[in-house]
This record gives sequence, structure tokens and C-alpha cells, in this order.
Amino acid sequence: MDFITLLLFAVGLCFDSFAVSLSCGMACCACSRRRLFRFATVMGVCQGLTPLIGWMMAARLRTVIEAYDHWIAFCLLLFLGGRMVRESFGGRDEEHSQDNPFAWGRNVMLGIATSIDALVAGIAMAMLPLTVVPCGSQGVNVLVAVFIIAIVTLLSSLAGLLLGRRSRGRLGDWAGLFGGIILILIGLKVLAEHLSEA
Repeated sequence: MDFITLLLFAVGLCFDSFAVSLSCGMACCACSRRRLFRFATVMGVCQGLTPLIGWMMAARLRTVIEAYDHWIAFCLLLFLGGRMVRESFGGRDEEHSQDNPFAWGRNVMLGIATSIDALVAGIAMAMLPLTVVPCGSQGVNVLVAVFIIAIVTLLSSLAGLLLGRRSRGRLGDWAGLFGGIILILIGLKVLAEHLSEA
């Protein structure tokens, strides 16, 4: 896997993170830049670390991970999306809500939910020779690959947050509802893709 292939690989992995960030951006009222950057950083770190974990685990646990990864992602996204939909009818203030997507706990849950597929991708990456940088060490190449995946995800998450925040003014009180529906749809998409492959 060379640099261009890895870049395309990273872009493919970050689509779910972008969609989740878009929905969370729509749900935020007055989010500071620091909060947006922290959210995107958590998404990037989760997306970068999971391929590394997958690469280290390699083929040993491949069948176990592939058997359950889609169910874990589906349940997390359904849970978070359902809460956002419920909150959209309750009219709770985002800054005082224990369930706001920018709180550490939910931020990490979203990061994990959107990066579970990257864990399996990391296992697949271990089956291919990495030639991202011109050196003989696969370890160095893996670390560079992880860094590139994390940066691409961070940037796409920031873009999603900013686009979502700008569209909030037009969506008004429907933003939380739409954001929750997007999370649920992503969960259903992950589940459907894996079940169709089975």
C-alpha cells in the first residue's frame, strides 16, 4: 500500500466520522472553536488508533471482530441517535444537557462507534506490505499510516462540524431530530453492509 492508496483508504474510512460530525454540528447552539477542535481531535485519534490496534492483533482475532463489529457500531449509533431524537422533542438546552455530543463521554462513544470498521481495516492493512515512506521498517510505515488516517479524519470531522453549524440556522429546532436520524441511518447502513456481505 503506497501513499496515494493510503490517502484514498483514509478518505474512505472517514465518511462516517464526517456524517456524525455534520449531525453534531447541526445539534450545537453556540459551540466554541476549542470545543469543535476537541471533538474533531477525539474522532481523529479514535480513527487513527483503531487501525493500529487491528494491525497489532492481525489475523489472530479477525473472525471474532468481523462477527460482531457491525452490531457494536449499530447499537452505539442507535443509542446515541435515539437520544438525540428524544431530546429534540424535549427542548433541553444543549449546554446543560448531560447527553450533549460534545461531552467527553459521548464524544468518545461516537469516536469508537465510527471507527470500529477501521479496526477491521487495520487487520486488512496487516496483510499488505506498506510502502508509505521509503524505509524497510513496517513499524514506521504503520505509524505514518495511523498519523495520516487520524489527520484526514480530524480535518473531515472539523469540516462536518462547521457545515452542520452553518446549516443549523436554517433547520432551527429540527436540527437535533435530523442529527439523530442521521446517526441512526449510519448505524443501519453499517449493519446492512455487513449483513449483505455475510
